[in-house]
Amino acid sequence: MNTYRPAQSSNYWMVALKLVILILGLYVSALVLSKVFSLVFAVTFFVVRILVFIAVSFVVLHIFLKLLFRVDLIQSGKRFIQR
Repeated sequence: MNTYRPAQSSNYWMVALKLVILILGLYVSALVLSKVFSLVFAVTFFVVRILVFIAVSFVVLHIFLKLLFRVDLIQSGKRFIQR
C-alpha cells in the first residue's frame, strides 16, 4: 500500500493558504453583498413606508368619519362588498 504523508511543514503552509483564500473570499462576498443588500433594503424600506402610510391614512379617515359623521367605514365597506 502506498501511504503518502506530506511533510509536517507543508501542512502549515496549506492551512495558511486556505485561511488566506477564505478571508479573501469573505471580503469579496461582503463587498458584493453589501451592494445587493443595500438595494434590497432600500426597495423594502420604500414599500413598507408606502404600506404604513396607506394603513395610517385609512385608520385616521375611519376615526374621523366615525367621530364627526357617525359613519362606520368598515361596516359600509362590508355592505358594499356583499352587494
